[in-house]
Amino acid sequence: MVENDNVNGTQEFMQEQINRVFEFWGGTLKLPTIGPIYAFSKDFSSFANDFVTLGKAMIELKGNMDSYWSLLNKAYTKAVRDTVERAPMQLATKEDFENYRRAAIEAFEDSFTDLFTSSDFSDVYGRLFGSQLNVSRIMQNIMEKNFKILNLPTRSEVDEMLKDIVELKRTVRDMKKRVEAWDDQARIST
Repeated sequence: MVENDNVNGTQEFMQEQINRVFEFWGGTLKLPTIGPIYAFSKDFSSFANDFVTLGKAMIELKGNMDSYWSLLNKAYTKAVRDTVERAPMQLATKEDFENYRRAAIEAFEDSFTDLFTSSDFSDVYGRLFGSQLNVSRIMQNIMEKNFKILNLPTRSEVDEMLKDIVELKRTVRDMKKRVEAWDDQARIST
């Protein structure tokens, strides 16, 4: 528990220091500009803020990944220790090997089942998954801005075009069915 407190204290200290650096640079980028450089600096400031946000998200992701792998490492270590305790001391016969195999399977199953059903694991995994999604979302926002600057269709614009295409296909299919129905009716009435 003391080790975990030290790790959390170190992570909090590092996070605080990183936040201070990002706040300093964020404040520097907000300084007023004049003349034709204003438009460039306005976009530059936006991109810099996006990358600062990305940096913070990646640091958070790193901390969550460390916590996740720490839990997995503890479960693995416990399983190996339990295997050594449960397994036969000598592996002289085929039955000894089979007992060792069963002991290893049971130890790993117990250790990782305990891990995966614990509230600590669900909390750490939830934070890890959330931070992964956050990094992905920030990257998508940066790409959207870059595509707009390059006058390329953004993901949201492509998604909108795909929706329109599907709607057009559905409309054309419905129109074909109506035309075929009218043709059938015209043949029957003649």
